[in-house]
Amino acid sequence: MPDYPDFRLTVRRGTVLAIDWRPWLTTGGPMMTMLRARGRAGVAIADVSVLRENDVATEAVVRFLAGDSPSAREAVVAWARDVGYRRVWLHDEPVELPGPAEHDADTRCNGCAIRLYDGGPEFWEHVRELGRFPGTCALCGSDLPQWRIRH
Repeated sequence: MPDYPDFRLTVRRGTVLAIDWRPWLTTGGPMMTMLRARGRAGVAIADVSVLRENDVATEAVVRFLAGDSPSAREAVVAWARDVGYRRVWLHDEPVELPGPAEHDADTRCNGCAIRLYDGGPEFWEHVRELGRFPGTCALCGSDLPQWRIRH
């Protein structure tokens, strides 16, 4: 496992945002006060380390920093299932998942509000390599909520 996580997830009202992890993100010290305040406000924040096989993301190790709750865990597990992970490791339990299922997925940009969807083989190859859905809108540069599988 790397010395630092791959992603930071934020879960708010059931919506998951995933950004690439950066060293300046808070992990301890006096900034933990703000992380804990976000948890009390119903926002979950978690770091994710990805385990890969042949350059494909297969398992996610999730470490909640704030807001670890049943609803946050449910949102993270649903996200991991949609991405195609086979297993999610939570603090106290592994969760087995069915693995990749390539269906149409969609999201709506937080900035320009465009609805994006895709389900082609190139899209899924990119998702499997990254271990997450695309996180930035190519039109306006704003954050994209993680995509959801359309059932």
